[in-house]
Amino acid sequence: MTPFIDMMFILVVFFIATSRFHQAERDESIRLAKTRSSMPISTVSNLLVINIDKDGRRIVDGRTRTIDELEKIVRQRQEAKPDTEVVVRADTGGLVGPLAETIEVCVRLGFKTPSISYLHEGE
Repeated sequence: MTPFIDMMFILVVFFIATSRFHQAERDESIRLAKTRSSMPISTVSNLLVINIDKDGRRIVDGRTRTIDELEKIVRQRQEAKPDTEVVVRADTGGLVGPLAETIEVCVRLGFKTPSISYLHEGE
């Protein structure tokens, strides 16, 4: 019984430690749109998360970025890691213009399918 408890403890510690890496990009102040369908949460390590708050500010790595800074970040990521996945998280009460500009920058610089993140009903 003791080895089983030890193994479970190690697994719990592992999952707690690894889940914290993805929480850094999750800006809880952004209210995402709700939908009935469900999609799995991405656990890709080559993930670029762009948050857009209700005032249209683009936030990457916890800092507000201008469109030029965002373009530079996206370009560098595309050159360094072409297999990077881009996820754009936009507030439902926010402006559409910054979302459209952000998607346009990503597509123009080579990311053919940037994802738009949203909440599922019940979350």
